[in-house]
Amino acid sequence: MTNPRNSDSLLALFLLIAAVVACSTTSTNSNNDLAKANKLVDEGNAAVEQGKKFVQEAEDKKTAMLQMNVRRIAEARVIAAEAIAAYDKAAEKCKEAAQKYDEASRLKINEKFKDYLILKVKEYNKRAELVGVAKDTPQALIESTNRSSFIIRVNSNTEKVNQLGKEADELASQADKLQKDNPGDFK
Repeated sequence: MTNPRNSDSLLALFLLIAAVVACSTTSTNSNNDLAKANKLVDEGNAAVEQGKKFVQEAEDKKTAMLQMNVRRIAEARVIAAEAIAAYDKAAEKCKEAAQKYDEASRLKINEKFKDYLILKVKEYNKRAELVGVAKDTPQALIESTNRSSFIIRVNSNTEKVNQLGKEADELASQADKLQKDNPGDFK
């Protein structure tokens, strides 16, 4: 027969081993989630960089379109269509970045990092909205029948773009402050 003291000791040893294994597994899962989150953030950041290129392309085309002589309206409308296509690609990249940040925020990671990612999701959803509104300027050129209707639409659109830009920048500022105030909680 076994001695009750030995049974208690073996049970205690077994529980200790189980606890160590459980903690080790939890730590490994947390490390795996952090690695996954960092990979998703890197993918989101890559989408942001691609989106910036598309926005720059769209803005360059919009500027060229706006500087064209009225006699070259057909050519300006072709450039406007190209600007719209670039804005669409930029909006897709903003949405892709937001989706990657959102996916990363749902993993088991540090709360400050999670809060940061949630702000980035909001920021890039707002930027996607901004880009969607920005494409209304070249769209206005394509659809306008006269100069005054075009100018009215552009002025209204510019106000909306500026407001959305301020909102997105505020979200970015909040995220940057969170990261700056908690440097040890990121990556």
